[in-house]
Amino acid sequence: MPTRRSFLLLSAGALTAAGLTACSPGAAAGPSPGADGPPRDGGTLTFATDVEPDNFDPHVSPADIVGVLMRNVFDSLVAQRPDGTFEPWLAREWKVSDDGRAYTFRLRDDVGFTDGTPFDAAAVRANFDHIVAPATKSQYAATLIGPYERTEVVDRHTVTVRLKRPYASFLHAVSTTYLGFHSPKTLRERTDELAAGGSASVGTGPFTFVSRVKGQQLVLARNASYAWPPASAGNDGPAHVERLVVSFLPENATRVGAVTSGQADVADFLPANRVASLKSQPGLSISGHDSPGIVYSYFLNTERAPFDQLDARLAVLHAVDTAAITKAVFAGQYRRAWGPLSPSTPGYAPAVEHSWGHDPARAGALLDGLGWTGRDSEGYRTRNGERFRLTLLYVPAYTKAERRTFDTAVQAELKRAGIELVLEPLDAGSYTPVRDRGDYDIIAFAWGGSDPDLLRTVFHSRSRLADGGANGSRVDDPRIDGWLDAATAATSAKEREALYAKVQQRVMAQGYALPAFVGTRQLGVRGRAHGVTFDASAWPLFQGAWVDGGR
Repeated sequence: MPTRRSFLLLSAGALTAAGLTACSPGAAAGPSPGADGPPRDGGTLTFATDVEPDNFDPHVSPADIVGVLMRNVFDSLVAQRPDGTFEPWLAREWKVSDDGRAYTFRLRDDVGFTDGTPFDAAAVRANFDHIVAPATKSQYAATLIGPYERTEVVDRHTVTVRLKRPYASFLHAVSTTYLGFHSPKTLRERTDELAAGGSASVGTGPFTFVSRVKGQQLVLARNASYAWPPASAGNDGPAHVERLVVSFLPENATRVGAVTSGQADVADFLPANRVASLKSQPGLSISGHDSPGIVYSYFLNTERAPFDQLDARLAVLHAVDTAAITKAVFAGQYRRAWGPLSPSTPGYAPAVEHSWGHDPARAGALLDGLGWTGRDSEGYRTRNGERFRLTLLYVPAYTKAERRTFDTAVQAELKRAGIELVLEPLDAGSYTPVRDRGDYDIIAFAWGGSDPDLLRTVFHSRSRLADGGANGSRVDDPRIDGWLDAATAATSAKEREALYAKVQQRVMAQGYALPAFVGTRQLGVRGRAHGVTFDASAWPLFQGAWVDGGR
């Protein structure tokens, strides 16, 4: 989830999976102790989270945390419901051409940016063109928008987006924060400031950017003119709270302490080993949601030895007991993963379940067959005097403690199989070029989202890391490419589901990745806070939230 921070967080395993869940956009974050009567206006709600964005422009940054925070500032053309369908938002209605290459949106005529600029067809064109412009250097939105060709202004409040080829995930794409809308004025005049997270972050959303103290907090203020949320939002007017304060507290203990002491009203990503005890905490409710999208996985580099051989990849899959590690690391709060997609993601293929598993004997036989039959003084397997040695790259600053613990447990499991796994730390600046040129054996990450087309981002041969994709296994599989291309062009949901199921099964049959665990987003909510809801990506929403009296 993710997060997707410049794909540094993502590759370092700090991507907190956050995508479609079983909860609806209007579902409260668990029962709110003390809720009584209608929502109240006023006050400040403090949200404590674990990661601070390094770039606040959703057109550029791929980070989950940017999607979460800037959702409060930027709206989208449509909103995605939890069942995968879509509803109007900034667009009142839309029509898709018979060939699937043109989407015509009729826009609301009562929407304005918080700098006074009207939202209209020209604003849509300016933003979409900005996303795909090479100078923007988009790390995710440009991929998400798919085969974008151009935007045509039909009239002031009607716009047609033309695609180079059919793209079934386009409505999902335009429902995300990453394809949200900057004021055209800031796009023209303050382009160089968009990433900084300040007054240049001007949208049409329920909050406006007030201030940021780097490393500490972000302050947003209510947009008193807001009157165009999607129908599922519940609150059809301005936000109830006057201010939304986001505290950046990377340490689990600090975040837990903030919500239990009342310094924070909502705490994000409660550590799994504290959930059981926190459930009995007076005045605090806990809400846990399975994280959809690509589960936290170990991606095996198929372009170089040893993972250019199928049996080497399968040996690793069978050598690691992900079920036992998941139970131990996450205190029974998380489930082991069977495939690349989380079960809560539309298009998940149950057929991957129990299709592989922990089998040390099978792992040993595969390694023997590859000639790794010798043993050195430390018990590691050797072939022609060379140790079976793998490296896992990660960025310590962006790797959560629980995931580092999981990595270490995988390292121990592989050692029992005679495989040495070296956990190789790199600083953020060094990591990306090493990753992009494929100079690694394994990288690990998760990628949140509510559309199975994430499989294209992670496994299509054209989704190269250096080009803004996330093909960490460096897969070049014509079958997978063909199925993903067909799914992108398919108009039938049933057909897409069948194609994505084939992709998931082949990923596991070919051992391109080792899925680890299905993460769960755990929120702690104080009794004074009410109405915190979730969008289709299971990201917290605050437009309808309110607090009892006080600060």
